[in-house]
Amino acid sequence: MNDNKKVTTKSIAKALGISHTTVSNAWNNPDKLSAELRGKIIEYAASCGFQGPDRLGRALRTGKSDTIGVIFNDSMSYVFIDNHDLNLMKGIATQCENHDINLVLIPLKNSQNIKIKTINTLVDGYILNATHNNDEVIQQALAKNIPVVTIDFSLPDHSSVSINNQKAMNEICSYLLNKGHRRFGIISFPSQKSAAGMRSLEQPVNGDNSVMLTRVNACRDVFAAHEIALNECWLYETIHNEQHGAQAAKILLTEHPEISALICLSDRFAAGAINYCVENNIAIPQQVAITGFDNIPVNTSGIRLTTISQHAEEKGAIAVKLLLDENNKTHYELDYQFIEGAST
Repeated sequence: MNDNKKVTTKSIAKALGISHTTVSNAWNNPDKLSAELRGKIIEYAASCGFQGPDRLGRALRTGKSDTIGVIFNDSMSYVFIDNHDLNLMKGIATQCENHDINLVLIPLKNSQNIKIKTINTLVDGYILNATHNNDEVIQQALAKNIPVVTIDFSLPDHSSVSINNQKAMNEICSYLLNKGHRRFGIISFPSQKSAAGMRSLEQPVNGDNSVMLTRVNACRDVFAAHEIALNECWLYETIHNEQHGAQAAKILLTEHPEISALICLSDRFAAGAINYCVENNIAIPQQVAITGFDNIPVNTSGIRLTTISQHAEEKGAIAVKLLLDENNKTHYELDYQFIEGAST
């Protein structure tokens, strides 16, 4: 082949005496070719310095980029810090590898905690990971009229995957009530972007963070059904990490020492609360019982945490499968396990 001519799938097809589609399938649909034929095509292409079709050119021709986007609430680095999200992304990435699909991470915040307002990435679909539904970026993604799968919440006309968060929180609350607790504090991520600080559970909990709303309102419903005084139970909304979990525990227990149980919407919050109590000689669970959510590795000063275990890696894998099955709008409910530990 003349080195001055650009090597393309069409020129390779002509040189090998086969169709252009057959050459294209060597990269895009390898299962349609025998191993021998595909090997012959790849070997010849490599000898010409051809590494495969231009994905961008293919995207412009077909409207398909072989790429999916994962949109999540926090900055890019958060995905590599939070163990639940690490496992979730492992499940997503493994399925992408299995289907020869690229993956783009789309945070709603940058490293300076400044909100991102637009998305320009060319993708074939989005996975929304526990997002604030009213966010501009989420609305942009939904307006693109491409497949969307939600994780841990549901949107009309889109597939979703999650555990039954309401049932899981019912189980935690009922367990604590059976232990004799009547005054509760809840440590939570924000119900909406502007939410922060402490308020009574007597006030309705509204916002656009569906995961938070489902879990907190499940607690309110159980407490109300058992005639627990909601004006004597407290919600603290804060940034999702151990340091803010400790700060929330400090404020809740200082201002409301009658609280005997802290319900944390994540193990990271619970770890912060436990370490605050240990450092301040507050006995767990004798003075304060603490529960978490996720069952991930966290530093709890050697105290086994009572929590909800969910399979984040499987959740991520199922999300990709649902996204690729564009015609099947369904909700997939994963199992979870209640784990009793020494923290309660």
